[in-house]
Amino acid sequence: MALQHMEKEKYTPNTIGAGQLFLLLFASRAVVLLMTNTILSGGERLQEYLISCAAAFLLLFAAVVPLWLLQRRHPGEDVLEIARGTPLWFRVGISLLYGAYFLLFSSCCLSALLLFMANVAEPNASLPLMTAVLALAAVYAGWRGIETIARTAAIAAAVVAGGLVLILLLLAPKVEWGYFLPFAEDGGRQAAVGTMQLFARSDGLAALAFLAARTNGRGLKRGFLCWNSAVFFFTAAILVVSIGAMGSYLDFQLFPVHTAATYAEAGIIKSMDAVFVGMWIFSVLVKLSCDLYLFSCCVQSVDSRVKKWPVLAGGVVVAGVSMAVCAFRQLQDLFFGLSLFLPLTLVCTAAVPLALLLRERFQRKPGRGKKAAALLLCCALLPFVSGCQTQVQLNDRLLVEGIGVDYQEGEYLVTLQSAKTADGEDRQVSVYQMRGPSVLEALSVVTEQTGKRPIYGHNLILVFGRSCAEDGLGEALDFFTRNAEVRANARLLVAEGRAEDVLTAEREGQVLSARGLEEILDSSWFNTHVASVTLADFANQSSCVGGSPYLPVVSVSEKEIAVGGTAVFTREGVLLDTLDDFETRGLLMIAGKMTKGFETVELPGGVRLTADLRNFRTETQASLAEEVPRFLIKISCEADVGSLDGGLGRTYGEEYYESMESALEERIKKEAQSALDKCLKENRADVFQFCRLLHRKEPDYWKANGSRWPELAAQAEFQLQAEVKTVRVGQEDTPGPQ
Repeated sequence: MALQHMEKEKYTPNTIGAGQLFLLLFASRAVVLLMTNTILSGGERLQEYLISCAAAFLLLFAAVVPLWLLQRRHPGEDVLEIARGTPLWFRVGISLLYGAYFLLFSSCCLSALLLFMANVAEPNASLPLMTAVLALAAVYAGWRGIETIARTAAIAAAVVAGGLVLILLLLAPKVEWGYFLPFAEDGGRQAAVGTMQLFARSDGLAALAFLAARTNGRGLKRGFLCWNSAVFFFTAAILVVSIGAMGSYLDFQLFPVHTAATYAEAGIIKSMDAVFVGMWIFSVLVKLSCDLYLFSCCVQSVDSRVKKWPVLAGGVVVAGVSMAVCAFRQLQDLFFGLSLFLPLTLVCTAAVPLALLLRERFQRKPGRGKKAAALLLCCALLPFVSGCQTQVQLNDRLLVEGIGVDYQEGEYLVTLQSAKTADGEDRQVSVYQMRGPSVLEALSVVTEQTGKRPIYGHNLILVFGRSCAEDGLGEALDFFTRNAEVRANARLLVAEGRAEDVLTAEREGQVLSARGLEEILDSSWFNTHVASVTLADFANQSSCVGGSPYLPVVSVSEKEIAVGGTAVFTREGVLLDTLDDFETRGLLMIAGKMTKGFETVELPGGVRLTADLRNFRTETQASLAEEVPRFLIKISCEADVGSLDGGLGRTYGEEYYESMESALEERIKKEAQSALDKCLKENRADVFQFCRLLHRKEPDYWKANGSRWPELAAQAEFQLQAEVKTVRVGQEDTPGPQ
């Protein structure tokens, strides 16, 4: 009896706390969030995934009931220990089933990371090397036991949660609620598929069926509630701010959460993509380690003599299957679809626990873990952080900061501006020009010219020549929207003449850098002379049926840069017309893009007022009256009196205050009306995105008439209201009434 007791103590697994358990599950579950895209969400609109999140959140509470009842009957035992009273074929069958489930799910998670690194990450990483290092690190953690994995998972969970919170905070100021359209317009099909996809990837319940028996203390029910809530809170929150900040642009991205991370910026933080990659690697490592450990438990339940060697065998299988998934499209369809994991998850999370509810009780005592192994495991990752196949010096790369595209004689002329990176050299730029039948082929020539491979992640400006705009920007823009390395917040411009002239213009004897051009844009935008449009903005403006995009116009005169006016395009990206500064201000006011600016108006008595307008707010209401769309546009702002040019020594009574506000309000309405007339009536271009507003307000009307919106928009009725409140009047200029 003593010998049996010693043997039982020797091979009993170590234990973790309830908090460690759910931190481990949270870090593992983060993989599903990070790899989210429209394929996994079941359709073309990522916002429908929000419904799926809510439905899956509730579904998991129902799915855990059989397991909870089983644990109440058999505390301290996992599903395989409870199954020891069942027939041999059943015990072996469910052991193999769970073991295969854990290995396949790990392979799915690792292959998603590998596909990301192969398609998006820059510089290119060696996939075999990455697979080997991650697999070896996971094998080491699984070999050390669940306590090592849990301690590492606590670090990973902190990294993942901190990174997600930081992305949320940086994206929140960019949210525009107008990007959200009515939900479930397809009858809920995509939401239903997304719910099944989320449930199919809810392997945490299967892991809980094993790990709950290896958890000390109480708090499992409370921990499950917190874990499930935290998982779907972060998923929904990231989706809301990402869609709100970037709109339907994310629908075209292979890994939209990564794209949103690159769009998050504040101050010196220009991108969160490095944080995103770190989060993914840590969470994948935890996921693989946990699943390999659980696979080992499954094999040991069949034959206890194998000890821990299944961890190594499982690591080899996961590495091989992951590489195979990356290599074959048929395997990708299988692993990222529903046919494989939905039935497996249903069986492992619900069917097996239901079948074991009346089995006899068995109890095992937990063992001890190794505290130092967590630190060693993290250190083992350090050589892998770069993920590069070969070491690349910065001097061997071309840091692209500005790109110009012209269309000449059936081919593209691409002008590329890059920053010099040699040590000890003043910050200057180099300009290269290439030709090709497509933008990508033209850009590829720069490697032949310089011997360096370009990096597009630093690109600030994209300039399209007028010839390219007249031919259509669709083909030229395809490379930039498809290439995940190109920043979604790169600024887009249309040149009045050639883009080549813009990127070769000089200032003070040197070529004006893209950063200098960006400073000019910021200054002009601050004074509301021009629009500010990013790559993501342009894609969203084009995505709405009936909507039209617009871009600011830049011109070169005697090698000097001037920014002013707005180019209006068809939805397909063909240039329609150009708005002047007066019409541009009206466009920005109606679109809610106005921040501040100066207005000069004439007052009674020959007095000229110049006011500094700020704190603009625009509210647009849509309605239908006898099948005619109607829009009420309310524009309000505050005004500071800058100057009253009525002559020195002249005083102004209180009657001038009302006339000031009235004159400014009339000016605002004239600017807005001019923009409406020029865009909607003359060019049939809804640059204001009224189509989105009407779509949300009247979905039935839009479903029947949305395809005719350019014509209907010209017939719509608009009512403009403006309200200006004078805040500061300048006491020296405007003393009170005498």
